[in-house]
Amino acid sequence: MRSGADWGDVLIHNMSSRGLLATADTEQPTGTIIEIRRIHHIIVGRVVWQKGPYFGVRTQDRIDIDGVVSAKPPAHKPGSEPGATGPDRRGERRVVPIAEREARSRRFAARFQFVVMALVLGGSAVFVAEGVFGLLSRPFATIGAKLDGN
Repeated sequence: MRSGADWGDVLIHNMSSRGLLATADTEQPTGTIIEIRRIHHIIVGRVVWQKGPYFGVRTQDRIDIDGVVSAKPPAHKPGSEPGATGPDRRGERRVVPIAEREARSRRFAARFQFVVMALVLGGSAVFVAEGVFGLLSRPFATIGAKLDGN
């Protein structure tokens, strides 16, 4: 098992299609990314809980339990189901890198700021136009009345 840059032995107590229970000589804190290798099989996952030497791992791909136990080569490429044309991504959430999330957030903030400023400036322009119209309407009304002969 590789944890960080270190390699060590691991004992797998049980496995399911998406996780496993294991023990190791070194403590594996929650959140640690680990890689377990057995002959042709590579299992990558994140430690989701830890108590003493025991820890639970949520794997990124489905585990070929029979293949791992019997140490046979995998029947299919990791991440895809046998007979499928590609990986089954239903129910999986795409992990968005923080840089992409930051860029997306900045674009949204810039657009939102533009819309708010446009609304404020538009409202201010309407308010100023009404004031100017009110100021100029009285003198023009007086001039119009004089020109009409009233």
